[in-house]
Amino acid sequence: MRIQTSTSRVIALALVLGCARGAAGQDAKAAEVLAGTRKAIGKKLETLTSLSVQAATQRNIGNFQMTSDLELLVDLPDKYLRSESSNSAMVNMSSTMGFNGDRPVKGGPQGGMAPGGMIIRMGGPGVAMNGGGEKPTPEQQQQMDKQMVRSARQEISRLMLGWFGMTHPSLSVQYIYAGEAESPDGKAFIVDARNEDGFAARLFIDEKTHLPLMVRYQGPQPRIVTAGGPRGASPPPTREEQTRLDANAKSQVEEMQKQPPVMVEYALYFDDWRDEDGIKFPHAFRRASGGTTTEEWTISKVKVNPKIDTKKFETEH
Repeated sequence: MRIQTSTSRVIALALVLGCARGAAGQDAKAAEVLAGTRKAIGKKLETLTSLSVQAATQRNIGNFQMTSDLELLVDLPDKYLRSESSNSAMVNMSSTMGFNGDRPVKGGPQGGMAPGGMIIRMGGPGVAMNGGGEKPTPEQQQQMDKQMVRSARQEISRLMLGWFGMTHPSLSVQYIYAGEAESPDGKAFIVDARNEDGFAARLFIDEKTHLPLMVRYQGPQPRIVTAGGPRGASPPPTREEQTRLDANAKSQVEEMQKQPPVMVEYALYFDDWRDEDGIKFPHAFRRASGGTTTEEWTISKVKVNPKIDTKKFETEH
């Protein structure tokens, strides 16, 4: 069963909430539903210690499209790495996010997603992600590190909800049964996952297959900053022109940082489930907002319990 949000197909879901239950009853039902999901995914899920995923991605930002190569590495219980790179006529971008315990991994975005849901579109040499600002104080760096780890934990937890019916173990999450969703294709269980640190996501599980269909959550709407001229432009900008372009991009970043991001609802869709060494895993992934697809993955390789070089998770400090 597929639950759609596209206006050309199924526009809305009818929520069929059962009789009011106490918190204990809701938690018991959530545990029952999630146990069925993990059983459907495969018994080997109980022995999962690491995972690697490779995918080709396409991201839509207004009229702008960006393709990239993506690799995700999960080393339980406390390591995660997401590496993405794109090299095209419009974008030259690489980014790394993740954590090793309570420290962010080494690297960070060089063109791509910046803190606060901003996206840097880079043409020529462009600006650094911090807009060329001054070096942060130790206190500021500590706060930045904490936010980067928090964001990475939440992102991998949303994905793991759709992959395995559970969040990353670094998040202490409560699961609450929230009823059923119904569409012309069938019904889905609804389970909410939330914690005291602000993580909140809603998981939809196909009642027939017991496999995850969709995860919904609130997140910042991307905001675009343009840096530099067209990549490969001839002639390239002079030093004075590049300085002006960099200053303009820095000004855009600083102005955006003064305003809180607009929060919107996102939906993550999981499809094309295939067996991968004893675990069912979705090979098609889509992120949408307002019925519009913003990101798609075509997963090409999945490895269950691979040996991952610990150097991949080196931290900055």
